[in-house]
Amino acid sequence: MKTRTHAVIGITLAVAAATLVLGSCVSGGGGGNTRSAVRAGDLPEWYLNPQNVYPSEVFLTAIGTGDTRRDAEQQALAGLSQIFEAEISVDSRTSERYSELMTAQGSVTENEVRLAQDTNVRSNQTLLNVQYGEAAVDEASQVHVIAYIERIPTGRVYADLIEKNGEQVESFMQEAAESDGLVREYAYTSAAAVVSSTNEVLRDQLRIIAPGFSEIVSLPYDPDRVLQRRADIAAQMRTSISVDGDESDRISGVVRSALSEERFPVGDSDPVFRVTGSMRLDEGEVNDDFQSVRWTLTLDFTGPDGNTLVTFDEQSRASGVSQEAAVSFAYTDMEEAVEQGFVGAIRRYFDGLVLNS
Repeated sequence: MKTRTHAVIGITLAVAAATLVLGSCVSGGGGGNTRSAVRAGDLPEWYLNPQNVYPSEVFLTAIGTGDTRRDAEQQALAGLSQIFEAEISVDSRTSERYSELMTAQGSVTENEVRLAQDTNVRSNQTLLNVQYGEAAVDEASQVHVIAYIERIPTGRVYADLIEKNGEQVESFMQEAAESDGLVREYAYTSAAAVVSSTNEVLRDQLRIIAPGFSEIVSLPYDPDRVLQRRADIAAQMRTSISVDGDESDRISGVVRSALSEERFPVGDSDPVFRVTGSMRLDEGEVNDDFQSVRWTLTLDFTGPDGNTLVTFDEQSRASGVSQEAAVSFAYTDMEEAVEQGFVGAIRRYFDGLVLNS
């Protein structure tokens, strides 16, 4: 059981965006500071005039600055990511599912999907073959590092990975066609859609990095048809929802909205799946500063044969300056638990049918 106390005034929610940096991130040094400081006028040419050292027709570059080399590398990587941010939308949830599916299938090497977990950049962009040059330290002890992507070699890396992804999409779609039931057919089609969507991001990045390569890379499938097939199968997977104690329908509404994102229709007429469960609010600790409530949420996701596929059980405490505020915070916590925990577990169930086959 976890406990969370909410303040009423002055709450700041800092959301750290997941950073996925694939491929070989090669650094010219360690994570510490570069010791020899130089005057501003003595900074290297790659810092003063990067185009002279890294011409744009050969490289994509960005310079980062920080207190340490690691900080500078993070900022440089963020700068590279911003080149793509304006034109390419990336869903971090899809990126995470893609990594898990592809490593389990053995379709690509671990190096190709290795995540640099120690990098903290405010971007969801997944960049391949990022490298770092030398570092320089100015008179203010600030470290400067250049990050770069060499267009042609990186274009080859992208083209190879896109081809491997394409083969995996074809394989998943074939497995879907040969599946003996609607549930498995959806699982494989959903997996194919995840890899296909990731491939579209890679293709968009390749158009920026090496346009010549993007023109010769072809896919053995139609991305739109893959997504449409997933939607068509999902449309057959009607799901009913019944949550005892949810008198305001707030929890059921969150479940309904989340399932709609998966394209599952919601209704009580001949459902394929059922979401059942209960929620409860109990009075908690009360003192001069705050009041609290304890909440309990239990949800089950049941399959066509009546077997429970996913069980979700969570409880916690929410606090506020009044009972009304505490209850409001409790509902917020439960809604978050449904979106991230319960529906996430449903997605993992379908992915597990593919991973464990």
